[in-house]
Amino acid sequence: MISKLEGIVDTINENSVIIDINGVGYEVSYPERTIDTLVKGSKISVYIKTIFRDDTIYLYGFSSIEDRTFFNMLQTVQGVGAKLAMTIIGFFETKEIAKYVSAADEKSITMAPGVGTKVAKRIITELKDKFTDSFQQSTDNYSTKRNNIISALLNLGYPRTEAVNIVEQLTDEINQDLEIEELIRMALRRTV
Repeated sequence: MISKLEGIVDTINENSVIIDINGVGYEVSYPERTIDTLVKGSKISVYIKTIFRDDTIYLYGFSSIEDRTFFNMLQTVQGVGAKLAMTIIGFFETKEIAKYVSAADEKSITMAPGVGTKVAKRIITELKDKFTDSFQQSTDNYSTKRNNIISALLNLGYPRTEAVNIVEQLTDEINQDLEIEELIRMALRRTV
């Protein structure tokens, strides 16, 4: 089973890319959302999900392991096959769909082409627990970092409103995997 490919982007199609690996071209279905970032002739490393159907081998490619895992999870939902799962991944980022599933936001999920209300309800019902756990962890991590930075600023004598305003400016940095010490230094630089 093919799990990862590294090579050169040979051809970019609407929903697929041909990756040249030592003279052999592998056609890989690729999410529309990320296919626009590819450049012909550039080096590429792709995580692969291999699916055998009838007499054909299908390769589905993803720029991250998270997207591949999400693709596999979507296919566990009744009525969602590989093609629809790839369409959903090509339309939403993993964090975005996790948010919609956790919030049971059926309307937002139906924005993806080919996803009707019945399928959206099934996605929410069958994946809610899986997404709620991972989404909750990232939300908890954000809240913990945010509260720690505010606490540090308060302990240094900053008024609460100023501390909260400074932290609001660091939202993007808090969502990155930076250490709390670095985030506090960044907050202090914003006060000068």
